[in-house]
Amino acid sequence: MFLIIACSSSYILNSNSPTYDTSVQEFNEIAEGKEAEIILSDSTVITATDLYLSADSLYWFNPETKLKTGVAKSEISKVMFIDMWLGGLEGAGFGLVGGGGLGALVGQIIVGNDGEWGTGAGAAVGLILGGGTGLIVGSITGLIIGHTNEYEFQNNQKQKNSDK
Repeated sequence: MFLIIACSSSYILNSNSPTYDTSVQEFNEIAEGKEAEIILSDSTVITATDLYLSADSLYWFNPETKLKTGVAKSEISKVMFIDMWLGGLEGAGFGLVGGGGLGALVGQIIVGNDGEWGTGAGAAVGLILGGGTGLIVGSITGLIIGHTNEYEFQNNQKQKNSDK
């Protein structure tokens, strides 16, 4: 569960924010050549590639229709990108640390301080075996789940309607 929660990043795109132009530029850099899910305000989900965010619209290539399409920014709820390779790296790191720590603890408990290799040998063996196992399991899990970059659009029109 921790791996699923830890492998995501959320960003808010608000046109009233002083950093909005920088956020749009970062969005366009991340979107270049990647597939994404666009969730519209009416909960419609669109799979698209090659997204480009302008001042007032979002444009993309629809792989099903083979057409370039666009929609007003006010109609977008959020856009999600999934990066498998970053997810795999994060999973490897979490697995290495978690598996190594758990392996060291179990190794120390099983062997204790009176092991034939001396003090701490059980923890060291457990650290290596647990860390290696965690690295493999975490990498595979991370590759399957991926790292999600989620961009939520806070539209002025939505805010005005909620103020009424």
